[in-house]
Amino acid sequence: MQKPVNQSCLRNQEPIFQTLQGFFKAPGNVLELACGTAQHAVYLAQRLPHLDWQPSDLPHSLEGANQWIKEANLNNLKPALKLNAAQKKWPITQYDYVYCANLLHFVSQQDVNNIFTNIGDHLSNGGLLAVYGPFNQEGFTSEGNRSLNQWLQNEVNPEAGIKELDTITDLAKKHGLSLLENVSMPANNHLLLFKQTNNL
Repeated sequence: MQKPVNQSCLRNQEPIFQTLQGFFKAPGNVLELACGTAQHAVYLAQRLPHLDWQPSDLPHSLEGANQWIKEANLNNLKPALKLNAAQKKWPITQYDYVYCANLLHFVSQQDVNNIFTNIGDHLSNGGLLAVYGPFNQEGFTSEGNRSLNQWLQNEVNPEAGIKELDTITDLAKKHGLSLLENVSMPANNHLLLFKQTNNL
């Protein structure tokens, strides 16, 4: 199998790193949801050596992801594990950080609800969540996002689509996650940083 390459990862990995390095500062373990090719995992683990990085995804993505991971040969980057981020209960341990990029708009709102329930259960007290992707703000923020939304619903999943920012922040709050920062990123994307404040 030829190693897969996601062009959007090549474009956005450096801006994501530049923001993440200001938040993911303390040593700890990271769970990456829907790692895809694992290009982000490799890029970020190389530049944040104080973090132990655990990529995860659905079974069909694991072979390609693990090609990238094996080739990188990083002590702080584990092989990608099988995890459906939208399942009702994750069979995993606690993590200090959770990271996901370009996941929420590919799934239904019910799946997003399940994802945040699990994050609330598996993110350590005081832990940080980083969510990268496009978000609506009382509707589409660009024609590009409108076209992306139409493509998602026509070609990926009729229940997929770009989510309203307020819906995501309200859902996060329900699970003890307070929004720390909403960072504007290239190509009409955002990086949302949340902190787990349950029982602090």
